[in-house]
Amino acid sequence: MKQQTLKKLISSEVAILLVLLLLCVVVSIITPSFATPTNILNLLQRTASTGVVAIGMTFVIATSGIDLSVGGQVTLIGILAAYAFESGMSIPVVVLMIFALGIAFGAFNGLFIAKLKFPAFMVTLSLQLITYGFSLYLTTGRSILINCEGYDFWGLGRVAGIPVPIIIFIVVTVLGLVIMKKFTIGRKILAVGSNEKGAWYAGINVVKTTFIAYIIAGITASITAIILSSKLMSATPTLGDNLELDAIAAVVIGGTSLSGGSGFIIGTVAGSLIIEVITNWMTLESIDPFLRDVVKGAIILLALLIDNIRRGKLTKNDFAG
Repeated sequence: MKQQTLKKLISSEVAILLVLLLLCVVVSIITPSFATPTNILNLLQRTASTGVVAIGMTFVIATSGIDLSVGGQVTLIGILAAYAFESGMSIPVVVLMIFALGIAFGAFNGLFIAKLKFPAFMVTLSLQLITYGFSLYLTTGRSILINCEGYDFWGLGRVAGIPVPIIIFIVVTVLGLVIMKKFTIGRKILAVGSNEKGAWYAGINVVKTTFIAYIIAGITASITAIILSSKLMSATPTLGDNLELDAIAAVVIGGTSLSGGSGFIIGTVAGSLIIEVITNWMTLESIDPFLRDVVKGAIILLALLIDNIRRGKLTKNDFAG
């Protein structure tokens, strides 16, 4: 009974929010500069890029899939956008192109995974290598500057004093929450992830549903590409480095199981914030930047441990001996 209660508590979004709150309180006590309004605002801005990608990743993982290509998608989309601005294209045209590219990448993954039944891990890993490879080929490793007046609004602008990336993050969160909880496609995605064969017998188009999940991930990657490229007003071959790992960790920490069948948007947002709070604290304490990857790796392992506990794959007997 106690074990079931513990699993239920660990699986709830409320628990993740409480962990986030506790973490913020502890970090604020250890490092008072963390709780300053300026730092909190900067933290939320940095979380926006990871958080938006993580929301898209939630839909993919909810189908029991995975998308290792989102970082490469963000990178290549940003670079192609920079070249488009160089050629004289206007902001609306480039933004439409960015979304079209995100949809195209999502469709690429969806075609091979949903229709042709290729393993999601291998398909998205292949696209990751393709996108990063093309990014290096097109740039020869250099930054491409974006000289377009007004484009920086999406990464550096403010509305009523609130940074635009935070507003975008909130909008994407609300849309993700509504799609997952209120729209039929959200329930279909959860059904496919929970039991693909059962979903098919229930009349759900499994191929179409999985395809849409990867399209959503591609769209969120394109939004993140806009945020990052407009914030830096440049695009580099490292624009989306490690985004996929941060996104996966945020999703799992937030309560969505890697085995599929669940999808917690608010939990994903909290997971993204937890990762950023820890990274921000390490920056404020001037901890060696190379150790940040060590901490992120440990966070991913912790996320996997939590996921296994949720699914009942690990019990106290496994640790006894």
